[in-house]
Amino acid sequence: MSENKDFHNHHGLLAMLGSIAFVSLFFIYIVFVQGGVDLGENVSEPTPLNAPKYDLASEKEPWVSSPQIVDAGKKIYKMNCASCHGTNGDLVGGIPNARNLVEGQWKAGEGVVAHFKVLQNGVPGTAMVGFKAQLKSYERWALVNFIESITKNKSKDAAADIAIFATTAD
Repeated sequence: MSENKDFHNHHGLLAMLGSIAFVSLFFIYIVFVQGGVDLGENVSEPTPLNAPKYDLASEKEPWVSSPQIVDAGKKIYKMNCASCHGTNGDLVGGIPNARNLVEGQWKAGEGVVAHFKVLQNGVPGTAMVGFKAQLKSYERWALVNFIESITKNKSKDAAADIAIFATTAD
């Protein structure tokens, strides 16, 4: 058996050098000839998930329902309530002991004022906690307006009574 002192893989070396040359030429073509790669991404500033489309804080009467307030309430609902009450308030995807917001009787009183108080203070003896520390007053009102928009058990509160309560409540 003859001893081969030249044990380099000449074909592998040529393949590697050819690959390097190809990648280098391809890079030069993409960057300088074609002008780069456009991924077609529309980059914009990130917005918080619960941020409404308009300035909800500037609402003088957030307890008065409007499409904008209901839309803002829907976004707040998705962030804070959907995990328990379901995506649509009907407990589909929610937890079993939560309240179905679409149907059924209200446990802590019916009406917009009662809903606001529940959002503010929670319901003792249940998993429903108060959101006074987490949500500002106008956010709770937007949430109440959204709940009122999806429930079949509508409020019977008079608009004047709601306004009096809202101007004195936090």
